[in-house]
Amino acid sequence: MELGLRGKKALVTGASKGIGRACAEVLASEGCDVVLVSRTAADLETVRAKIAAEHNVAVRYYAVDLADSKNVDTVARECPDIDIMINNAGAIPGGDIAAIDEARWREPGISKCSAIST
Repeated sequence: MELGLRGKKALVTGASKGIGRACAEVLASEGCDVVLVSRTAADLETVRAKIAAEHNVAVRYYAVDLADSKNVDTVARECPDIDIMINNAGAIPGGDIAAIDEARWREPGISKCSAIST
């Protein structure tokens, strides 16, 4: 399928497995350079190697836990030119999202993803 995405830059969280990995692979097949984010460097390296071998796109990764907001800031600072973001990480606590403060959002078991390894 040609979606007109060639040359775009995409960041995918939860990219080491499942839906996140599939999203990264499809974006790469469409010609997007991809940034993979998840907690486990070994899994990310496996995905990076597969995408790099199959598609002519740039692939890098950050092995970080995005539940720690300093890691979110680091990834944002390191990736200022992203065109597409797929957020496939974390879990949302119950209740009114407008009433959830950052401390509750960041509680272990609530919002988990992956910090930096390139």
